[in-house]
Amino acid sequence: MARCLKGLVAGTVLLWLLVQFSSCRPSQASASDQADMLFQNGRIHTLSGPDEVVEALAVKGERILFAGSEEDAKGLIGPKTRVIDLQGKTLLPGFTDAHVHPVSGGLALAGCNLADILDRDTIFAVIERYALAHPEKEWIRADNFWLPVFPDGNPRREWLDKIIPDRPAYVTSSDGHSAWVNTKALQLAGITAATPDPPNGRIERDPVTKAPSGALREDAMDLVSKLIPKPAHEELVAALKRTLQLANSLGITNLVEASASEDYIEAYLELAKRGELSAHVSISIYGDISKGADGVAEVVRLNEKYKSRLKENPEPATDIRFDQVKLFMDGVVEGTTAAMLEPYSHQPDNKGMANADPKTANEAIAALDKAGIQVHVHAIGDRGIRMTLDAFEQARRENGVRDSRHHIAHLHVIHPGDIPRFKALDVTANFQALWATLEDTYMTDLNFPYLGKERSEWQYPIGTMAGSGARLVFGSDWDVSTMDPFDAMQVAVTRRGPDSIEREPWTPQHLTDVRTVVEGYTRNGAWLTFREAECGTLEPGKLADLIVLDRDIFTCSRFEIYNTEVVMTLFRGRVVHEK
Repeated sequence: MARCLKGLVAGTVLLWLLVQFSSCRPSQASASDQADMLFQNGRIHTLSGPDEVVEALAVKGERILFAGSEEDAKGLIGPKTRVIDLQGKTLLPGFTDAHVHPVSGGLALAGCNLADILDRDTIFAVIERYALAHPEKEWIRADNFWLPVFPDGNPRREWLDKIIPDRPAYVTSSDGHSAWVNTKALQLAGITAATPDPPNGRIERDPVTKAPSGALREDAMDLVSKLIPKPAHEELVAALKRTLQLANSLGITNLVEASASEDYIEAYLELAKRGELSAHVSISIYGDISKGADGVAEVVRLNEKYKSRLKENPEPATDIRFDQVKLFMDGVVEGTTAAMLEPYSHQPDNKGMANADPKTANEAIAALDKAGIQVHVHAIGDRGIRMTLDAFEQARRENGVRDSRHHIAHLHVIHPGDIPRFKALDVTANFQALWATLEDTYMTDLNFPYLGKERSEWQYPIGTMAGSGARLVFGSDWDVSTMDPFDAMQVAVTRRGPDSIEREPWTPQHLTDVRTVVEGYTRNGAWLTFREAECGTLEPGKLADLIVLDRDIFTCSRFEIYNTEVVMTLFRGRVVHEK
């Protein structure tokens, strides 16, 4: 009852503020109502309804004071008001990245980062250079190697041995589901030809000797990674701060941490304590679905632990939420670990890996739902996605319908019969739209041959999902791929690129429009994170989380969206990026 009353009071105060801000005529405003910032002479998209384009927007403190005509805004200008002439530029609500890895990505940025290197010899050279420059490191770590540069996505240990013969080396693929290790690392982990594959993992082996060849998939990665010294707390905090600066420069003011361990959570809390968070954060605590209901207790305990921490220090509670769990239902297509309804085209005995049997998955998700936790699931293959939808359906039967806002991320290959179930079950589709393009050798060299023609036509069906009436949000999965939302937007509306070469779309049946994608990054992203009352649209009384773009992405060529630059980002009325 106390919680209900508290919510009622908060809602009443917010409603009062909305009425005051919207009903107050600017010409009658007192000095105390004068704006701190006023934006005018541009395209201001509030995304709040049919008459969504306004001439002026005013900010006072951390909130939007006014959105309307330039004439009515004149009364808000005082001696201290910063008046910003947009000069035809575009103003939008800040974006939500609905699936991103800020801490691990920030660590990779500061280390040996192989992102976007598409040449094998260059990968070798960069790793060798890094190892020579760091003789003090006990382990050599590198991140984000491009899996398709190696035959069948299988790098070999002896190639790494030539570069680093005397120290253990551990290199992750850009999709995060494979690791490449040298002989020294395998020896330290005790991995031999006799070592069995762990549950939900695979040790790639020499076809003749059966000795480990150097590639580890999924949970087999842990056999080595658990031996690597963990980064210090301050390293994690610095990594997170580095990522938030990048996110702000790309217009991101709200994000979902896709899989957090306790040390990552401590980094978020530390940055919040310092007053240096520059985005709202919803933290998905990692949960092991293979443990079923037994694993749920640990997730619930951690959620309650950190919610209590926020109550002790309530200041950051406004920008951090602990209400999500991250589960992995399966792996990835390129590693042949995504759970498929039918075998992989080149491996007739392999349907991939589901990380739990249906009964266990159903029990885990139903228990989390009953505990009031928002469930965030990695599901790539059509069987993995179907199992997840089945589990959500079972949870509704057992627990009844509630405002759960569960979501499934990635959605690589969806059986067409399952698409209507997203709307029917009120499950949000969380797409990484950048991956829906032919200009990606993961797609052409690994996914197409593994899936075959029929299934390849149902990769990332964004437009079809939108047409079904399902709610869509978008995430980058950075540092798996770029955090830049404009690259992903362009791919979603062209099914090609991102580049300026105009050509026919791949799988045009899954095209969508700019409005759908922008709403996925704004209104829907705010809704997913239970922040729709505070952000996602530009309305008086809401937080001044907003971005200025150098062009209007609604009207420019769809093959030029990727060139969009963020000129300014405000978070809670504070400039956190300015070009």
